[in-house]
Amino acid sequence: MTEINFKDIWQSQRPEPSDASAIIAKARQLKRKTILRIVLGNALLLATMVLIIAVVVYYEPQMLTTKIGTLLVVTALVMQIVASSKIIPLLTTSNPGQSNSEYLQQLLLLKKKQFFLETTIMSLYFIFLSIGLGLYMIEYAMKLSTGGIALYYGLTALWIAFAWFYLRPKTIRKQRQKLNDVISQLENVESQFSEENKTL
Repeated sequence: MTEINFKDIWQSQRPEPSDASAIIAKARQLKRKTILRIVLGNALLLATMVLIIAVVVYYEPQMLTTKIGTLLVVTALVMQIVASSKIIPLLTTSNPGQSNSEYLQQLLLLKKKQFFLETTIMSLYFIFLSIGLGLYMIEYAMKLSTGGIALYYGLTALWIAFAWFYLRPKTIRKQRQKLNDVISQLENVESQFSEENKTL
């Protein structure tokens, strides 16, 4: 009867170093895409902020509600820009001598920061933006008919609801899935190497 060597079986199933390298390469690609998304998103938010300020300066609104609304919208945009920019250092930090375990810890920290951005900051962003737009629109809505006001606010509310209940969750779900997949694969590799070291 042939003797079964469990150690040889285990070693034959262990991930190759190239597997870990492939996962880290995938993580780096995800980081690059995330940086690009943040930079483009921030550029768009900055352009929006400049446009809003330019409109207010040019048209010189008379009502206090318009000025408060503008302030709240700008505050929301600045808050989002600052919060998302704080993630960039985590995405750009790269140490050639970094172990898989250290890289995994870095990804877990990134996941934690992203979760904070996607929940707390994003919620505050939408609250400030919604209230700000509501106040900003009062002065201009007063010049419209009752039907025009309903349409004006209705379309704005529909867009905010669409962005909050559909676009935001869909985007967050996709981003989390990609990061979770990489983390899970790297954790699996780490776990297998750890188990093997215990048996040696």
